[in-house]
Amino acid sequence: MSIAFQRARIHAALSPMIRARRYRGRRHQTQGLYRTIMRLRLSQIPTLLGLLALGLLLAAQIRFPNAMGWARHLVFDAYIAAGPAVTDAPVTVVSIDEASLTREGPWPWPPARLAALVDRTRDLGASIVALALIPSERGDGALTAADPNAASPTPAAQPVDPLAVSLARLPSVMGFALTHSGGSALHPPRHAGLATVGERDLRLPGRLPASLLPPAQALELAAGAGALNVFPDPDGRLRRLPLLVQMGDALYPSLAAEVFRLRLGAGSYLVRAQRGQAAETPITLKIGDRTIRLNGNGEVWLHFAPRAALPRISASRVLRDEAEDDALRARIAIIGVEAAGIGTAIASPLGERLAPAEIHAQALAQLMSGVHPWRPAWAAGAELTVAAAGGLLLIGIALWRRGLWLVVTGAGMVGSVIAAGYLLFSTQRLLLDPLSPAITITVVYVVLALSSYLISEHERRWVQRAFARYLSPALLQHLTRHPEQLKLSGERRECSFIMTDLAGFTPLVEQSEPEALVDLLNRYLDRLLEVIFAHQGTLDRIVGDAVSVRFSAPVHQPDHAQRAVDCALALDHAAHAFATEMRQAGVPFGETRIGVHTGEVIVGNFGGSRHLDYRAFGDAINTAARLETANKVVGTRIIVSADACARCTEPAPMRPIGDLLLKGKAHPVAALTPFSADERASELPRDYERAYRAMQHLEPNARALFETCAARFPDDALTRFHRERLRAGEQGTAFSVGL
Repeated sequence: MSIAFQRARIHAALSPMIRARRYRGRRHQTQGLYRTIMRLRLSQIPTLLGLLALGLLLAAQIRFPNAMGWARHLVFDAYIAAGPAVTDAPVTVVSIDEASLTREGPWPWPPARLAALVDRTRDLGASIVALALIPSERGDGALTAADPNAASPTPAAQPVDPLAVSLARLPSVMGFALTHSGGSALHPPRHAGLATVGERDLRLPGRLPASLLPPAQALELAAGAGALNVFPDPDGRLRRLPLLVQMGDALYPSLAAEVFRLRLGAGSYLVRAQRGQAAETPITLKIGDRTIRLNGNGEVWLHFAPRAALPRISASRVLRDEAEDDALRARIAIIGVEAAGIGTAIASPLGERLAPAEIHAQALAQLMSGVHPWRPAWAAGAELTVAAAGGLLLIGIALWRRGLWLVVTGAGMVGSVIAAGYLLFSTQRLLLDPLSPAITITVVYVVLALSSYLISEHERRWVQRAFARYLSPALLQHLTRHPEQLKLSGERRECSFIMTDLAGFTPLVEQSEPEALVDLLNRYLDRLLEVIFAHQGTLDRIVGDAVSVRFSAPVHQPDHAQRAVDCALALDHAAHAFATEMRQAGVPFGETRIGVHTGEVIVGNFGGSRHLDYRAFGDAINTAARLETANKVVGTRIIVSADACARCTEPAPMRPIGDLLLKGKAHPVAALTPFSADERASELPRDYERAYRAMQHLEPNARALFETCAARFPDDALTRFHRERLRAGEQGTAFSVGL
């Protein structure tokens, strides 16, 4: 039969398999393309999620600018607590405290006593006196409550108010308050002009319908009048003081603003408001040659100093001439009540309770120094820009580097934003919120890190499943759990090895088309690998049709010899079944020869810095290979060394082959081969054992026994092999196989 005819016959027999293989190949190519596309999409998912998170956060900050107001206030409170405040301005609080009420009488004090306090304050050299309290008026000249809507008496009938007389003797400011209810509908007088220019109508939080006014004479004779109103934040802490309040459509200055006007010698105010939302668009208040930046609510931010740092003196000491001569000289005196249970005390960002006199005194000190915190109109835009830039930078770095780079970059950006915020406050008194950008960057980082981790975990499992088709699952799992073992090192270990080879493969290569041969060989190897991995063997090498299998490395297996023998038997069964199927299909597929041996070898990672190869080196591997080759000499399909059999806990029924003299071995290797199921059911085991024992003991009837056994079992190649040896004059069980 010509080679061309044989090739055509094989190709015709394999045509259905080739078509099926092509279909599977196209399907696998399609699946591979789909997986490639999915991997590309998976790699972009962190970027897309990061951009989505960044967009949502920026949109939320634009749509709800005050959603994080409470947190922003806590940051500003921390700035105020950490930075120094102005405490050296010439402002002193004259406090009607507990000691004053004990020594001078309970509150409210009569007008004569308040007048005496103002006169004594003037005598001590105070440049300006401001009353951060609201006395009331009685018809007898004493201070009491009166109907604010009643008609004013004629000047001739109106009694002289001693407090008004005292206030008229020096620059002084009276305090009043605006209220929602319970006050008067009368507007307080303005002692200075107030002009408004700008592009919008002012609607301030201090726009209230009623007023609480002091006595008319005192209010008229004082050099100025200012509102005492303050508007704490929802958490009860005061962070800003309104320099402008509103009753109806009329604007009025606060007590601190009026005192500051008198200090500058200015006769009017100029208010400039730009178009925009009241809470965001700033207002500028010009007093004389000084311009003060207010927020859209007409408020100035305060950098509160500790309460103990503010100069103060007890009112009783002033009244009883116990104060030092220079205690109030050339200073502004703000008189107020600070006794417990009288008036309203409000918490500062430092957590201290402050009376109105203390609040306005601190505000005045900062106005005079020209140093006070402010939040510019561009603050929200700058914070949004920093958040967007930080998030985009983090996303860009995630495209380039991940892991530690991403952690360091994210932490560095958050730290830089926080440090920059405090630096701008401490040097420029700018109130910029670092929290919103920091939260944005942190959330983007968490989204990037979490999505990258989930995708990496998905890809790791995918790679593990993919490499499981090439590596032993045992090796793969072991290296996954112990990646530290991927190093250039080795150790001595007893292992078991299986070597297989396909008989008649070279002629099959010459007679087959490449495509058919590759398909046939892959199907054959699939059968073997399925058996090998089922017995938890480690695939060492595939060289053409030959397969090398290792047990007990890298994962230690105490029963490695038993596993190797069981695996060899299963391999023989699978290979023989496959060869039978192929021969029935018209493909001259040969039998598989198998060698099994157990011995000590050196195992570990070998190669170099650029390549690692987990291998085993030792004589045991060569012995297993030579045992596999010896099959074609003695006529068996499996040869198992006695060393491997001796370590089996449940050895399979086997018969001895003899002591094989292998090339390079100083001592013969005792070899065995298993009985097949049919052979175990026959009398071959008994007859072969009797003949082999006679040959082993050099009995003269050994040849006759093998002749009889060969006649009874003519298909047993091993029996025929020994018969031919004995016919050739050889004796004993030791013989050379020429390998």
